[in-house]
Amino acid sequence: METETINILAIIAHPDDLTFFSAGTIAKWAEQGHTISTICVTSGNVGTLRTDLTLENVAQMREKELRAANEILGVKNTIMLGYPDGGFIDGAKLREELIYYVRKLKADRIVTFDPWVKYEVHPDHVVVGRMAAEAGAFAAFPLLYQDQIKNRGVEPYSCSDIWLMGLLGHQPNYFVDISSTIDKKVEAALRFEATLTLIADLFAPSKGIDPADVTQDQLKKLSKYAKRLLQSMATTIGGKVNLKVAEAFYVQNVLPGHFDNFIQLMNEMLGNPPEKPKIG
Repeated sequence: METETINILAIIAHPDDLTFFSAGTIAKWAEQGHTISTICVTSGNVGTLRTDLTLENVAQMREKELRAANEILGVKNTIMLGYPDGGFIDGAKLREELIYYVRKLKADRIVTFDPWVKYEVHPDHVVVGRMAAEAGAFAAFPLLYQDQIKNRGVEPYSCSDIWLMGLLGHQPNYFVDISSTIDKKVEAALRFEATLTLIADLFAPSKGIDPADVTQDQLKKLSKYAKRLLQSMATTIGGKVNLKVAEAFYVQNVLPGHFDNFIQLMNEMLGNPPEKPKIG
């Protein structure tokens, strides 16, 4: 439970990346009074299987979806960086830009992908997760990217922790109870056509539902199916720590240029069990 409000920055690769993994947590933090910002690195403009849309059409649609979802979750700032989708991100350039935003937004906490997870095939997730983690660890150094400090009106800033979400390369060490915000998670998820497509394919493949042209009756059905899916995922995760519904993270505290995990890694190397996960 947070006792003071902080600045939280979610850094994602594509507009719908928060939906399944941390939307409930983001909404809960917003309700607690924390200032939430989201940086979407790419426009997500190749993220469709439809053939009737251009890259520009998809980019506009997905940005609109993200802003609508973020409004539901209580996100204050939505920033689109406009990098190319589909594996063409310049990592060094992105790290510099993310450090600028960590400094500008005074980000105390970063939520992003785990770039060290096994079998992650999407390069955008890996690059964004890695550069987001590095930005949190390196934004404190005053001699790094000095032009930002001299010419762009920001100061070095020490990020406190990095919350890795989604598919994790390590056992989760923090679970967040989202029983009060799972409905917001579902509502936000349904703002994305990609989610509607997934839900229709999973639960109503023979119903002839067109995610690009959903009737109100169909939307009610898809909402029910979406809640069933997201509730099932959250129930399974929560069951690990005796919570009704939860989201799981691997959290690392930050030192300048490092994670503060030396003792933990040494203990694991020596075969000692990890500490019990925290619950929030």
